Formats: sequence, structure tokens, C-alpha cells
Amino acid sequence: MKNKKLYGGLFLLCVANFIAHLFFYPGLPDTVPVHWGFDGQADGWGAKSSTLFICIVPLAILLLLAVIPKIDPRAQNYEKFDKIYRGFVIGIVVFMCAITWLTELTVYNVLPGSGNMIGVLVCGGCGVLFIALGNYMPRIKQNYTFGCKTPWALNDEHNWNRTQRMGGIVFVVIGVAMLVSMLFAKLLGETGMMVLLLGSTLGGTVWIYVYSYLVYIGKMK
Repeated sequence: MKNKKLYGGLFLLCVANFIAHLFFYPGLPDTVPVHWGFDGQADGWGAKSSTLFICIVPLAILLLLAVIPKIDPRAQNYEKFDKIYRGFVIGIVVFMCAITWLTELTVYNVLPGSGNMIGVLVCGGCGVLFIALGNYMPRIKQNYTFGCKTPWALNDEHNWNRTQRMGGIVFVVIGVAMLVSMLFAKLLGETGMMVLLLGSTLGGTVWIYVYSYLVYIGKMK
């Protein structure tokens, strides 16, 4: 019942978000910004109709996240970390709804025309989500769609628990890297930010797989 109310409320939020976009749609120019660089400046443009497609994304994500626990072969395990998963669903859907407004905020000059405010909002929001998820990841139980799903972790519960703990640390590191890139964007520059973000993300992903394998062969006690 709790999940039905949660998904119902988030569904209404996504619908209200779409209706709000329709309200501002007539006032948008024919060509609008749809992508921004690390410096916060628009570097990609598209037809204003693209805003309607973008604002459907949160609803699509919500529907996907609602279906995943039902079709996962280990669906019963979701009940063991239900609060964590619900918190993740709320966080990602609300964050994506907020992201859909970047075009309107830019067009109507709500965001400053110079500086990296958009980078701050996006990197800051993602960083907080990664840190929050990293802190709760050790409590995620075995499943095939949520968490650090290495082959060795899926095959062994002990390996899964160890991998999730390490994954939680890696997620916190990635989140901190995002916050650092947000705070020191001007100092790092676009290249520095890209190296920091891609390095932490790709490096962290590789390390999770390596760590899980080392646990599998008994090298990590």
C-alpha cells in the first residue's frame, strides 16, 4: 500500500511537471538550449518541441523503476531494502523533474547568463545522490538490477555483501568528486573537470569489478 501511494504521488508529480511545461511552452522561441558544457554555457540547441520530450523522461524513469522490482528474478529481496529503494526512486524522479526546467530557466533568464550555475546545480545534485546512495548501498540485498551487480557477487551472497560495501565507498568518492568539480570548476577548467569526473567514475567502476573478483578468488579476506 505504501508503494502504491508513493508511485501514485510521484506519477501525479510527473504529470503536474508536464502540465507546467505546457503552460510555458507557447512563450519559448523556436530554437532552445538543450545541452550545457562544464562551464555552464549552452552548447547544444534544438527545436522547442524537444522540451516536451525531455519532460516525459521523469515519468519514463518512474515507470521503469516501478516495474523493476516486479520482474527481477529475486524480487522478494526488494522487501528487505524497500525503504532504501523507495528513497532512491523519490530522489531520482524529483531530481529529473528539476533538471527538465533548465531550458526554461535559461530562456527566461532566471539563471545567470554567465558563470557555471547550471554545472553547480547538476553536479551538486548528482553528487548528493551518489553520496546518499553510497551510504545505504551496503544494505542492498542480492538482486539482478539494483546495486553493484558483478558476476561473482550475483553468484555468492558473501561476495555480494562485500561488493556492496566497497561499492558504497566508491559511490561516496564519486559523489565527493562531483562536489569538488562543482566548487572548483573555474580552477579545474573543463579538461580538469572531465578528468576528475570520468577518472573517478570509470576508475571506481573498474575497481568494484576487480575487488569483487579478488573476493571471489580469496585474495580479499
